Amino acid sequence: MRRKISLSEHIKITVVMNDEKLNAQKDGEPVGKMMLTQESALTLMPLLLGNGLMDGSFCGGRGDCGRCVVQFLKGAPLPTGLERSRLEPEELRQGYRLACVTRPKADCTIRVVETAQAETPIVTDMNLVSANINLDSQQKNLSCYIIAVDLGTTTIAMQLRDAETGAVADTYCEMNPQRKYGTDVLARIQAAVDGQGEELRRLVCGVILRGLGQFAKNLLKRADEGTLLDGSSHVNENGNAGKILCMCIAGNTAMEHLLLGLDVSSLGRAPFVPVEKGLQNITAARLFEGMEEQPEGLHMADGGAFFDMPVYVAPCMSAFVGGDIVAGLYALGLFAAKASEVREKSKKVRHAALLIDLGTNGEMAITDGQRMVVTATAAGPAFEGDGTMLGTDRIALTAQLLRRGILDETGLLEEPYFTEGVRIEGAKEVPVAGRQIKNECYFKQKDIRSLQMAKAAVRAGEEILWEEMGRPRIEKVFLAGGFGYYLDVEAAVAVGLLPAHMRGRVEAAGNTSLAGAYELGRDLCGNRLDAASLEERTCLAESINLAEMEQFELLYLKYMNLGEN
Repeated sequence: MRRKISLSEHIKITVVMNDEKLNAQKDGEPVGKMMLTQESALTLMPLLLGNGLMDGSFCGGRGDCGRCVVQFLKGAPLPTGLERSRLEPEELRQGYRLACVTRPKADCTIRVVETAQAETPIVTDMNLVSANINLDSQQKNLSCYIIAVDLGTTTIAMQLRDAETGAVADTYCEMNPQRKYGTDVLARIQAAVDGQGEELRRLVCGVILRGLGQFAKNLLKRADEGTLLDGSSHVNENGNAGKILCMCIAGNTAMEHLLLGLDVSSLGRAPFVPVEKGLQNITAARLFEGMEEQPEGLHMADGGAFFDMPVYVAPCMSAFVGGDIVAGLYALGLFAAKASEVREKSKKVRHAALLIDLGTNGEMAITDGQRMVVTATAAGPAFEGDGTMLGTDRIALTAQLLRRGILDETGLLEEPYFTEGVRIEGAKEVPVAGRQIKNECYFKQKDIRSLQMAKAAVRAGEEILWEEMGRPRIEKVFLAGGFGYYLDVEAAVAVGLLPAHMRGRVEAAGNTSLAGAYELGRDLCGNRLDAASLEERTCLAESINLAEMEQFELLYLKYMNLGEN
């Protein structure tokens, strides 16, 4: 039998802990350390992630963010060209490298350097008045709640809302821990394909369970204090202050698939077909299968156990337009009519409404009350920001540079800004071991190009939707999510993200996904909406794949330039 010859060898990597208590030294050597091994010439990122030594790769391991910094105390490899562009010469001499690109070839000692992240605003509000739900007399004497979950790629937001009035009793928000596998959906799809699907599912389930735990704790505390929403102190003999009707979760197609443990491989390759598009009606036991945590103090309205709780996962329209958009449309009252209602409506021209949810994926839907056309375009990280500058601030700064003549319509910065970048006054810099990551506080030419490509893709998508709908007058434009909530509409028009004629018609709708999750849950468990009707309406939506549209490339190039149009 032939022996297999391995061309790679295993090396020893000593990781020195950052904790001061663990950094004590004995005989000149660090005491707090972890001994690891891996094949030589591999990057450090998978090893550090797998051992819980790094929170995540904010750019998906491409080296773009410059934030997975490690310091080689011994055995530092030569820096790559990308590391030379991200780190200062003195930092390179001190052994600083990027974990996602550096490839140690011999035994080494490293220290993981913690980086701070600028806070990302998490929007949980929406200016909607919820309709009342009719509860039976027994339930009216109790505090009955619906749990709504917005399963975002970046953040996960939860609300505990009164089932009858819609009043928010509690809110929980947390960054999506799946970001350790990359900030974009495709990176997480690839991670799942590579065998990390169960880990991705458990990470999200853990967040939801922590949120439920907070809800239960706060309900018991408020009941004890007599400060529940209705001013009462509903606590039964079992110490239960909360009666839960159901939980409803809304997220994009990939996030919902990962949550349910479904195969996501088909979402990452043509023809991009989801395994499941319909409404999912499961129990908490099914959702949290394999999880040991259980929030104490939350029980079902019918007296059942927590794990018997009905859980609804919003239906999707396509691989790229998910349950978050379905929920948003439902909350805004824009959901397509039933097929029977469509046939009964007149054929006269109607005004239309446009919903835009901008993030890593630019999801859009247009409806005139009869038809609905939806699409999504890959916007990239330009609208999400990089932890030091929000996407909305990027648009505002670009508009300002245009007005001042520092930036021309082609997106070219004049010197010296082309070479050095534009210093961002008052921006949060990212501290790493007492120093600042290079170029994190500068707006550079490449950042403008990234923004141009994202806004061109969105504008092209907007126009194609409008054309497909028959060029109706757009009466209202709803901007969903945190991006829309903080966006300066005038700046968006100035750079060409929104058409000039939409001035005065744009409305920041807040977190429509979260609001819609509540309303879907309320109507489904209150028998005001049946699953068949919801799925019929979802199937009526016409989904467009922009990559297959001939005019998309032409429109994309047309809207690459900056400026009002």
